[in-house]
Amino acid sequence: MDKISYQKLLTTKIKDLELNIEENMKPYFDILKKELKSKNINLWPDFYFGNEWGCVDKTISICIPFYFANEELKSIKGSTITQEELTKILRHETGHAFNYSYKLWKRKDWKEIFGNFNKKYPKNYIKQVNPWSRDYVKYMHYVEDPHYAQRHPDEDWAETFAVWLDPASRWQRRYKNWPIALQKLNYVDRLTKDITETEPINLKKKREGKYNSIEDTVSELWGLGEEEDDKIQEYIKDMNELFTKDKKKIIPAYHLIERYAEQLSEQVSSWILGSNKHSVRKCLRQWENICRNEELGYSPGDEEKKLIELSSLLTYHTMESLEKIKHQ
Repeated sequence: MDKISYQKLLTTKIKDLELNIEENMKPYFDILKKELKSKNINLWPDFYFGNEWGCVDKTISICIPFYFANEELKSIKGSTITQEELTKILRHETGHAFNYSYKLWKRKDWKEIFGNFNKKYPKNYIKQVNPWSRDYVKYMHYVEDPHYAQRHPDEDWAETFAVWLDPASRWQRRYKNWPIALQKLNYVDRLTKDITETEPINLKKKREGKYNSIEDTVSELWGLGEEEDDKIQEYIKDMNELFTKDKKKIIPAYHLIERYAEQLSEQVSSWILGSNKHSVRKCLRQWENICRNEELGYSPGDEEKKLIELSSLLTYHTMESLEKIKHQ
């Protein structure tokens, strides 16, 4: 992309980007369609471009971040997710949509295998993780979180479904000495063969956070070049104090911020009167970019500690910004 078109892209509102998900995501969708067909699954989720990853609860609508539409947007965002990793995410989210389309979570046998679907998501499930457990599959390595299945019964199902669907997983051999995880995989295999002969009972669609509802420009959304230099320098200093550049056995800090950004922005914006989630989220995007550019990270055992420190720091900067606005 030349300099002129790059600058034009930065100043374009997200909602004005002309994105075609079927065209832009075709290479990934072709892989997923082939895999679903091989399992006789006729369901095709309602994919759309939006602001964050996720399958809208109890619907077949799956949001894909809009910046995966092309390499230019992906580069500006700084995403390093590979084609293989993105395909893994699609399998996982499709697992949610498949669950919701047949309302599997209501089945007695599903509950016996995976647990209570209505169980609340823990605020920080990491401290509850058993890293040596063989009761759960491990799949979400692309976000440095191989224990994601332990987060919630619905995530356990989606992760198990993704492993089962992935033709490269060789799950029968990989999990042959993991009795409970293998039981779950065999259940997915058996159940899916039974129910794909019937039509889905829930094809509800609901699109939340669609890209064409985002008023920010590309530059504004990711906080590029709009903060005063002294504020950016303060952020850089903060991130370098919070994380480390030591390359030995560290997890990239931007993964942590990206994974918990929604939760952090929700919490802080609800705590502080006068703040808004949009501004808080923008601050986190800037931190995410700084951590990526500075190649900062943290030790695996420090995740809970770093989340608490991030929350405190985010609270401080949000309150400071509000004070500045009051005195303008």
